[in-house]
Amino acid sequence: MDKNSNNKALNFFKKEGFYVILFVCLCIVATVASITANNNKKITSTQEAVQKEQANASNVAKVNQKEYDGALQVKKENIAKTKELKPVPNTKNVATAAVSSSVNAQFANPVANGLLARAYSKEIDSVVFKTDASYRTNLGIDIQAKTGEPVVAVMDGIVKEVGTDVAGQNGKMVVIDHQNGLVTKYTSLNEEILVKKGDKVSSKQQIGTVGNTSLNSYKEVYGSHLHFEVLQNNSNIDPAKYVKYDKYQPGKTK
Repeated sequence: MDKNSNNKALNFFKKEGFYVILFVCLCIVATVASITANNNKKITSTQEAVQKEQANASNVAKVNQKEYDGALQVKKENIAKTKELKPVPNTKNVATAAVSSSVNAQFANPVANGLLARAYSKEIDSVVFKTDASYRTNLGIDIQAKTGEPVVAVMDGIVKEVGTDVAGQNGKMVVIDHQNGLVTKYTSLNEEILVKKGDKVSSKQQIGTVGNTSLNSYKEVYGSHLHFEVLQNNSNIDPAKYVKYDKYQPGKTK
C-alpha cells in the first residue's frame, strides 16, 4: 500500500514537476519585480524631492538677486543725485576761503628790530593821535623802527595788493593773503616796495622797508614806524595774538 502511494507521488512529480518549478520561479520573479518597483518609486520620490528643493532654492536666489539689483539701483540713483547736488568748488576764491577764527598761525615778526609804539584799540575807547589831534581806534599795531629797517612777510602767502592805503591814510602798503581767510597788511612803508601783486612770498621774505609815509600818524612821538594789521575773514583782529614786541618808551628807539 505504502509502496504504491510512493510510486504514485513519484510519478506525479515526474509528470508535473516542471510546472511546479515553473510556478516557483514565477513567484520569485514576481517578488523581485515587486521589490524593484518599490525601490524605483522611492528613488523617483527622492529625485522629485531634490528637484523640488532645487527649484525652491532657484526661486529664492532669483528673489534675492532681484532685491539686490533693486537696492543697487537705488544706491546708484542716490549717488547720482548726490553728485548732481554737490556744489562745484569756486577755485577763484580758494585764497580767501573763510574758516574759523581759531587758526593756529605761526608768525615771524614783520620787523626784526622794533618796539610796540601803539597797541590795537578796536574793542576799546578811541585814543588820541597827535598828528591831527583826533580820537580814533587803531585797527592794527604801530611798530616803531628806524627808517629803512627791513619789513618781511610774516608767513608764506600771495601778494594781494600793492599801492597806497587811501582809505586808512596809512601810506604805502602791501597786503598778503595767507589763505584760510587770513590776511596781513603792512603800511607806512618806504616808497620802494620789493614785491608786486600776484607774487608768491615765503615767510621772512623781505617785501620793503620801514618808511614814514602815513598821513595820519607821521607826527607821532615815536616817529617812523610800520603799521601792521591782521584780518581774519575780513575782520581786523589784534596782531598781538601773533607777534610780540617790547613796549616803546619815549626817548627809546630801536
